[in-house]
Amino acid sequence: MYSIKGKQADRIEPVTFSELNMTENDIEEILRNSIDMICDEEESMLIVGR
Repeated sequence: MYSIKGKQADRIEPVTFSELNMTENDIEEILRNSIDMICDEEESMLIVGR
């Protein structure tokens, strides 16, 4: 993955969720609050349960 700023691309080093001290609940919360990360305006997604 790369971060692009203007005409400069900088490589982003991968990290694991465990290295970030994140749990499955943390990841679920992020997805619930930012569902547009995995679908766009033309698609729809319904969160059924937790």
